[in-house]
Amino acid sequence: MALLKKRNTESEAGSPVGDEPVAASARAGGDSAENARVTAGKGRPTPKRAQARAARPRGGAGAVRAATGKEGRRLQRAERREQSQQYRSAMMSGDVNKLPPRERAPERVIARDFVDTRFNIGPVFLAVALVYFIGGLVPNSYVRLTATYLMLVGIIAVVVDSIVLARQVSRRVAEKYPDSRVKVRAYSAQRALLPRRWRMPRPRVSRSDR
Repeated sequence: MALLKKRNTESEAGSPVGDEPVAASARAGGDSAENARVTAGKGRPTPKRAQARAARPRGGAGAVRAATGKEGRRLQRAERREQSQQYRSAMMSGDVNKLPPRERAPERVIARDFVDTRFNIGPVFLAVALVYFIGGLVPNSYVRLTATYLMLVGIIAVVVDSIVLARQVSRRVAEKYPDSRVKVRAYSAQRALLPRRWRMPRPRVSRSDR
């Protein structure tokens, strides 16, 4: 009996020790399950602060501040200056592919080519205006009156020629682009007022190409 009591006492004393690994394994299993849920929810483990800074893109707010700062403004001015030089070179050469977007419109190209292949009253009117200005300086009433009449005739001729030109250009543009909303009447009339060598963009056709 004494031996049986001793064995029962040892088993009761050893039972908590045997349960402790089971509890520890249970807690470990719960912790691993919780970590698995967190990882599965985010799709990746939470990075450290140093890793997050290293993975952050270089062009962030600092790049925006640099672009809007003094250095950014200087770069923008240099870029605009270079683009303006390219546009000016294209205007001087008449290269349509390198002109500003507004001048590359096909309707304007048609208007320019038609004006450049046509005899216009505008350059003659400029010569008449010069005669009128010089005649006003001459102390002679006959010369002044003649210069005034020439000026009136020149104005009427320019108005009539501009109306005819505007209609011709509009008809040509409507034939190729019936739904176009680009205004070419005033554009062609203003170009026709200038001598051929003063027109911008420079003419790319001659009068014989009509």
